[in-house]
Amino acid sequence: MDGHIVKSKGELIIDNYLFLNEIRHTYEKELKMGGQKVKSDWYLPEYDIYIEYWGYYGKNYINRKKEKLRLYRNARLKLISIENFMFNDIYHYLNKLVKKKEQYLEKKVLDDKDKYCFNCGISLDERF
Repeated sequence: MDGHIVKSKGELIIDNYLFLNEIRHTYEKELKMGGQKVKSDWYLPEYDIYIEYWGYYGKNYINRKKEKLRLYRNARLKLISIENFMFNDIYHYLNKLVKKKEQYLEKKVLDDKDKYCFNCGISLDERF
């Protein structure tokens, strides 16, 4: 809806949701982390938050996901991970992001001392 050419139906849903809820965002922002150039799926400049949609599977993709998560963690960048399982109720998850903006977004800061679920990115302390 905002002119971004996205790569999947999942990305389309997320991008349109951000647009319709008037959340300023940049699609595929390039950044440098750990000496590597990396593209984030979205960047929310008002919150200095990155969003990654992990929509694929396969050995190479999973290895790249692990590496990207490590880079975000080491750079101490705020990251929200969106997984395929969330599309069972994607608007619930996205509404959480919009309605509790700062509180919810701040909880998603990756920190070296915290443990995060590999599949969903949620702090294990919050889940267990």
